[in-house]
Amino acid sequence: MGLVYDEDNSRSARIKRALLSPSKRTVLIAAVLLLLILSPLIMKTIGTAQEGIGSVTAESDLDINTAGAHADLEDSGIAPFLVSQGEIMMAATSPKHWKVGNYRFGVCSSERVGEITDTSYSAAIVEACDVMYDIQGKYSRDCYLARTCDVKSTAKDELIAVANDLKTAHSTAGFIWPNP
Repeated sequence: MGLVYDEDNSRSARIKRALLSPSKRTVLIAAVLLLLILSPLIMKTIGTAQEGIGSVTAESDLDINTAGAHADLEDSGIAPFLVSQGEIMMAATSPKHWKVGNYRFGVCSSERVGEITDTSYSAAIVEACDVMYDIQGKYSRDCYLARTCDVKSTAKDELIAVANDLKTAHSTAGFIWPNP
């Protein structure tokens, strides 16, 4: 009496057994084949995603959008522009409003400020840009999310002080403040 082993060794039976309980080698071969078949599709998807991400980030790229933003303002329009940016920051209800201005480029760029002929007005603009940049960074955590965006009164007070300094420098330079 012995062990009797009766197994169907036909091709269909072997494939059925391999599919129901595959070996590690079978799984590896299937994975490699699947990767080879899907690789063109994966590469096209990655390329499309990179193009989409590139177009979205180009909208907020500092070199493209803010380097020349409002740099064509006349000297008399720089202080009112900065004051209006500060007013938007004071009334911010979302991070977009809080980060409305970039105080390193545009009217605050060293090239644009260097074009201002009145040195005291130029110095006041540089100081206002630096202070507004510091305020924006110091209080940014208070307006990090739209649902919790609450500008502190100390930030508002600092922005009001900058606006007052700008208005003083503007009138000292002989410019007339524009009517709203």
